[in-house]
Amino acid sequence: MAISKQKKTEIMDTYLKVLSKASGLIVTEYRGFAMKNFNATRAELRKVQGAYTVTKNTIFKRALKETGFAAPDDLFAGPTAVAIAFGDLSTVTKTVLQRAKDDDKLILKGAVMGEMVFHGKEGVETLSTLPTLDEARATLMGLLLSPAQQFVSLVNQPAQGVAQILKAYTDKLQGGESSGDAA
Repeated sequence: MAISKQKKTEIMDTYLKVLSKASGLIVTEYRGFAMKNFNATRAELRKVQGAYTVTKNTIFKRALKETGFAAPDDLFAGPTAVAIAFGDLSTVTKTVLQRAKDDDKLILKGAVMGEMVFHGKEGVETLSTLPTLDEARATLMGLLLSPAQQFVSLVNQPAQGVAQILKAYTDKLQGGESSGDAA
């Protein structure tokens, strides 16, 4: 059944709004997927700042292009549903992988992160191994702080050496005075 031009415009506007907030998406085929499984997948994704929706492929690909995402034709053929990450893409990806493991009707076609495309289940698994945003930030902070900590350590070492020499010298002087008092 044909969709009116007005309905297509409404769908496109919805896609544009959703994709403007997205960090990436996992593309799936849902052929034979029962509604209870759809709802279970949606519920799991909501817990990790994600959403799961069936797409109108042609309109969705146009929306992807307009929002700066890659729109590979091979991923958007046939009955397609996408898991959209609004927060951490890695966490959403792990959730989708678990759902696919639990339900063999959920077929992983690939994933899109900006202009990067990951094909097939293997690509999605690769994406799931990327660090979360918080993990990446922690790693970066560790890398940035490490040279500073080494620098402070190097600067403090000579000062500690001088302090030890001065302490030994004052201890010697104090020791000499107290032995001189006894004589």
